[in-house]
Amino acid sequence: MGKKPLGKRHVVASFLCGAVLFSGLSAVAADTPLSAVASKLNFYAFGERKSVPASYNNGQSSVPSALNYGGTTYVPIRMVGDLMNVPVYWDGTNQAVSAGTAKTIVKNAKGEVLGGIDLTEEKDGVRVNVNLAKLPPGPHGIHVHQMPIKQNDFATALGHFNPTTHQHGHKNPKGAHVGDFTKNLTVKANGSVTAEFWLEGANLKPDSAMSIAGRSIIIHAGADDQKTDPSGASGDRIAGGNIPK
Repeated sequence: MGKKPLGKRHVVASFLCGAVLFSGLSAVAADTPLSAVASKLNFYAFGERKSVPASYNNGQSSVPSALNYGGTTYVPIRMVGDLMNVPVYWDGTNQAVSAGTAKTIVKNAKGEVLGGIDLTEEKDGVRVNVNLAKLPPGPHGIHVHQMPIKQNDFATALGHFNPTTHQHGHKNPKGAHVGDFTKNLTVKANGSVTAEFWLEGANLKPDSAMSIAGRSIIIHAGADDQKTDPSGASGDRIAGGNIPK
C-alpha cells in the first residue's frame, strides 16, 4: 500500500516549523543582539498545536522582538507564509505563532487557559470557531473589543470594536457594532462549548479600518440581549483573549 499524499496543511506546517527554527539562526547570522528559542514558542497551524522539530538557544530565554513585525527573525516565518499563500500571525502575549488561522488563547480572570478561538478571514467577513472549557453553564455574551487585554485585566480591552459608530446589538435599530456576534455563546452543563460564529464585514488585515487583528475577544457572565447599548446588559467580563496580528 502506498503512502497517503501529504495535504496542504501538513506541508504548510512542516515549512513553517522549519521557518521558526531558521528564524532563530538568522538572528545569529545577522550578528544582532536578538535571541530565538524556538522551543519556547507556541506554534499553531490551522488551529492545531504543532511541535517545532528543533531549537536554537544562545542562553537567553526571551523571544525576540523582531518576531513582532519588521526584524530579522520574523522575516523567514512571514516569507514562508507568503510563499505558501498562508497568513501568519504573532501573539506577543502568549509568544505564539499561528498560521492559516489566527489562534486566540482564552483565559479566565485567574489567568487559567480555557481553550482557544480560531479566526479565519474569508470573503466579506471572519469565521470564528470557539472551543473552550471550564466556563459557567448557560448563555454568555461574546464580543470583539477595541483594545488588547493587558496583564489579564479585562477592563483594558475597553468597549466593543465599533468603527462604524453604531449602537450595540443585532436587534437594535441603530446597531450593530462590527464586534457584535449574532448570538450568545451557550455553554454546556460540563462547562465546555464548541461553536461557530460569523463577523460580517470584519477582516484580519493589518492596516484595515475593519480589522479585528490585534484586538481582543471578551466573554461575559450573562446573556447578551442584542439590543441594550453599549454591551447588551451581559454583565461582568469573565474570560478573554487577544487576537494575534
